[in-house]
Amino acid sequence: MGSSIRKNSNGFEYALFPAATGKPKYLVIYMHGVGGNADNLDDTAKEIQKRLPDADVISLQAPTELKGLEAMTGEKGYTWFPYDGALAPQVKTWLKHIFNRLTIADKVEAFAKAELDKRGLKEENLAYFGISMGAIVALQATLSGKSEVAAVVSSGGTVPPFTTVKTKPKIFLQMGEFDDLFHVPPHKNKGLLSKSFARVADKFGIQHEHAVKRLQKRAFP
Repeated sequence: MGSSIRKNSNGFEYALFPAATGKPKYLVIYMHGVGGNADNLDDTAKEIQKRLPDADVISLQAPTELKGLEAMTGEKGYTWFPYDGALAPQVKTWLKHIFNRLTIADKVEAFAKAELDKRGLKEENLAYFGISMGAIVALQATLSGKSEVAAVVSSGGTVPPFTTVKTKPKIFLQMGEFDDLFHVPPHKNKGLLSKSFARVADKFGIQHEHAVKRLQKRAFP
């Protein structure tokens, strides 16, 4: 596998790792987590292309730069949607997350379609590999997308509550026991209020088991 090629098209910057065969039959789109960028995929891309030598691998970069991160880490970091900063934009975004499809998911789907068309490929030749926030966006872009992709690998991502499911790609979910931000500990108190709170927390929770239940309810195998 050769070096990555930096590109900018269809509203995104990205790093392209061309297929070793020179004639891609598959496309893998990698989406980093919050604070990442398109330049952190070399080792992972090599592993993917060992198994799929005829796959183009794209490391897609989120569109919004996290200000001040470069001074702390020495490199620029990006986010897929508002994270940190003023509270109001974050709340608005998370409400969209819960009840609607995020705008960024539409943009990612449009980008993927354009890249497939360039190669003469269909959605059945496309897979996503998302990390954390990138995985959440990848799941939204695919589950409620116009056409079914081959597969989605979600590492540390989840299926938000009330996600509209129109397609059923193969999904691999990798996640810890709970998310530190939204984890609700088991309730020992058996009172009515405690039980009611626990039921609401389960509905909106983003733990691994919640994502699995949401997919099972929608008849995923």
